[in-house]
Amino acid sequence: MKTRFASLALVALVLAGAASVTACMPVTQTDAATTTRAQVVADARSLIGQPYKTGGETRAEGGFDCSGLTYYSWHHHAGVVLPRTSAAQYAGTTRITKAQLLPGDLVFYSSAGPKGAISHVALYAGNGKIIQAHKPGVPASEDDLATWWTGHLVGYGRVDVPTT
Repeated sequence: MKTRFASLALVALVLAGAASVTACMPVTQTDAATTTRAQVVADARSLIGQPYKTGGETRAEGGFDCSGLTYYSWHHHAGVVLPRTSAAQYAGTTRITKAQLLPGDLVFYSSAGPKGAISHVALYAGNGKIIQAHKPGVPASEDDLATWWTGHLVGYGRVDVPTT
């Protein structure tokens, strides 16, 4: 019985020591990337209610268009400079599947349907939500991923989080 107790005490001591070592370890890239993506989504959420402005990419311009919203959100906190149009953003991101979506990823659509040219982009916010600037007269909003645009979905893109 004493041997068993001593063994359990040793295991507890080793586990406690391992826990204290991992608590002192630096933040991993995965943790940093997760934090960056959360900040990008928070930036996009701060734009909800902003007016739609063709070519707009800052509040000072009076609003945002769809690619201006994604451009601003990624550039403001992460320093990532995306291309300025939805089609160029599609070309400049890594293709992923719906199952691989992470907050901050981009969702691409075509007004002509799933095989058409890219004409719209939204930012994936997590939990089945996207943040987007729709069209003139409709302010930026957070919407369900499963919207009218679903029938016009072209694909999903991953923005690479820079390593520092």
